[in-house]
Amino acid sequence: MQSDIEVSNRAPLSTSDGPVTAVIRRTVKPGKEAEFELWLKGIGGDALRFPGHMGTNIIRPTSSSRPEYVIIFRFDSYQHLEDWETSEIRHRWVQRVQDLIIGETHIHRLSGLEYWFTVQDLPEYDAPPRIKMAVVTWLALFPVVLVVQPLMLWLLDFLPSWTQVMIIAAVMVALMTYAVMPVMTKIFKPWLFRKPRHS
Repeated sequence: MQSDIEVSNRAPLSTSDGPVTAVIRRTVKPGKEAEFELWLKGIGGDALRFPGHMGTNIIRPTSSSRPEYVIIFRFDSYQHLEDWETSEIRHRWVQRVQDLIIGETHIHRLSGLEYWFTVQDLPEYDAPPRIKMAVVTWLALFPVVLVVQPLMLWLLDFLPSWTQVMIIAAVMVALMTYAVMPVMTKIFKPWLFRKPRHS
């Protein structure tokens, strides 16, 4: 299989769905890891300058049985993601990486709740049904709202109400993304996910 082939789920995403995430999986040739890390730094820096860019995350290989790098680009809209993916800058970076990788490059696009249920250490699985994502998100969000909101309101009592809401929302999103949802995803993994894509 040629390394320049990209396998992508280019199913249409609604432009009104808000933030959209592209999850890219690449397998690096043995001995090319250092060069690939420099490539990651370069493409990440260029993506940062594009409108709507909301962050880039890297999940590095943790074992020889799963040698893939998972690169996660997040944009505030589908159009901004498309602008990046069809840009000449990205095209040049894709061409430059071909000598460093082997096999197919898999690209998976996510919107809405799917982000929490696909990239948190489980990139090899398809996103679960939306009803299951909604149930687990509700179970996770309930205790966060119950505990965090009253505590934050008490701590931020001296601030204007709109500032309180902005800070509380930021704290809750950070907690859900980096603390609560990774744990909930692992706890409910047998119920949420079907077989891995490679099965």
